[in-house]
Parts: sequence; structure tokens; C-alpha cells
Amino acid sequence: MLPSERRRRLLARLNEDGPLAVPELSAKLRVSPATVRRDLQLLEAAGRLQRVRGGAAPASAPGDTAEPLHQEKVRRHLREKQAIAAEAAARVRDGFVVALDSGTTTLALAKELRRYDDLTVITTDLKIALALADTPSIDVIIVGGSVRKSLYSVVGPLAERALGDLNAQVCFLGADAIDVSRGVTNASLSEVAVKRALLRCARERVLLADHSKFDRVNLAEVAALDGFTEVITDDGISSDAASRYRAEGANLTLARMEG
Repeated sequence: MLPSERRRRLLARLNEDGPLAVPELSAKLRVSPATVRRDLQLLEAAGRLQRVRGGAAPASAPGDTAEPLHQEKVRRHLREKQAIAAEAAARVRDGFVVALDSGTTTLALAKELRRYDDLTVITTDLKIALALADTPSIDVIIVGGSVRKSLYSVVGPLAERALGDLNAQVCFLGADAIDVSRGVTNASLSEVAVKRALLRCARERVLLADHSKFDRVNLAEVAALDGFTEVITDDGISSDAASRYRAEGANLTLARMEG
């Protein structure tokens, strides 16, 4: 494959899938991580993409410099995230302590939870904490730690220790990548540690991910699929993929998108 064609395909992947880690790009393009990094450096210099820790994201629109990575994630698969959030909210009851992972799907769920009369929400996401901070019926606990720039998630040993002292009825976890055999994986090692701590603090564990996250593998494993009580995705997932994951024991629920 010519370098120009390889870079064209790399950009097409980013525009289609959103932010991707170097190992994932390496696997998709069938080239070495060193080759991917060289391509990313050249494309960033040309203004065709933006580098993020461990990988790259699509270039921001001209003049759009505010929170490019978070904004890009929010815009992608919006209808799917809203359907998943509505389905997930039905698992919550007044009086629950709910643990919410960082991410845009869990942010959509947080907004759904504002209709409840009595909840405590533990979160590792600044955006989620702000979305709920003015809701009188919800007590918000945000763990301390280091904030990941442009992603607004809290990571590090302080966050992990704080979560070790907390208990919740249910944890809702987001995902960058899901695979039948490799389970849930993530590009950031610091995120992985906090996600594992979130899972340990809850009795019920629900995975939230739109259909684009399936059949993908990222850098580090978060948890096996059999560690989740339920996996909620949207009805855009193929019937073949749904059957394969169910055959491996995943309790898969398909949220129906309106329209």
C-alpha cells in the first residue's frame, strides 16, 4: 500500500470511528505502530487530525478550539446514546446509590436520572457532576484525582482509593472497545484502573455501548463480558453480532431508537 493511500485510510477511520489509539490504528491498517506514529505526525503537521494521548482524533472544524475531543465524542451516535440512556435509566430506583463511569453515554444517562426523587450518584466525570449539581433530589459524589485534559475524567491513585471506600447498588460503565474474547478494553491505562475500581464498588454492573464499539480491541483489558450483569446497546447492532455475543453469555439488551 502506498503511503498516501495508507494515510487516506487512516483519516477515513478517524472520521468514521472517532478517536482511536495507536495500537488500534496499527491493527486496522496492518502496519507497525512506528509507521502509524510517523503518519500521525505528518498528518497533524498538515492540520488533518489532532493528536491525543496514545492516539489521534479527527481534526476540529475551523475556528473550533474548545474541548475538541469531548465535543467530537458527544456528536457521534447521538440517537444511539440517547436510546441506551433511556433504557439504562429504567434499571434505577429511588434510594439507589448509582456509580457512573466517565463518558458521553453515561453523561446522557445522568441527564435521564434527573427525573428521580432520591438518588446518590458517584462519578469520575466532571461533566456528569456539573450536569447533576443543580438537581435538588440527587446527591453527587465526585472522587478526587487527576483530570484528563479535554476528556474531563478523573483518574489516578486518589480516585482508586476513594472508590474503594464506596458502595453502590449499580455501576454503569462505558466502553471504547468490546470484543467477544477480549472483553472490554480501553486505550488509557489510567482509565482502566479507575474503571476496575468502579466495577468493584457495585453489586450490579451494566455496560453501556453503542453498536460502533463492538468487535474492537484496544490497549488494555478492563473486564471480561461475563463480569457484567447486563450489556445495553442500540438496535443498530447487526443480528449476527448480537447472536455471537449472546452465544458467549452476554446478557445483551437492544435499546430501540425512535424514528
